[in-house]
Amino acid sequence: MSINQYVGRTIDILAYQNAPGTGEVLTVQALAQESNDGQICTGVQKLAQRFLLELLTETGSLAYQPERGCQFMIDARMSLFNSQYDVLASYSASLVDIQKNLQAEESLSDPADERFRNAEAVSVNFSPGSASITMRVTSMAGTSREVIAPLDVNL
Repeated sequence: MSINQYVGRTIDILAYQNAPGTGEVLTVQALAQESNDGQICTGVQKLAQRFLLELLTETGSLAYQPERGCQFMIDARMSLFNSQYDVLASYSASLVDIQKNLQAEESLSDPADERFRNAEAVSVNFSPGSASITMRVTSMAGTSREVIAPLDVNL
């Protein structure tokens, strides 16, 4: 992104650094690293980050916002993921809460590429001990971003 894409927009601190627009790479979960002072994001990347944070937040885990989050990580922690179909079923059920929570914090004055339209599971990889789900998050502007969530699976 060029600096012009940030003018007049709100920004967020980038929680998952080194994420390209497409492809699979190992990201670094860090607000800042020794080599930089941190990075910012806006647009569909900001939306994808909001989505991922909502997916990874357990319902009831935030003291003053008990409705935030979803069931997905609760299911993972309770070892309910025994196949790729279990991961997909939990993800699909969690989308209802994620959509409600993301859209509740948005306003019509927010940029369309930062407002949530939908998300879909692109693929689920499952093997004993680990799984990952690749999701495509789409904004009201029609732009999309793929995100991958790796999961520990206790069998």
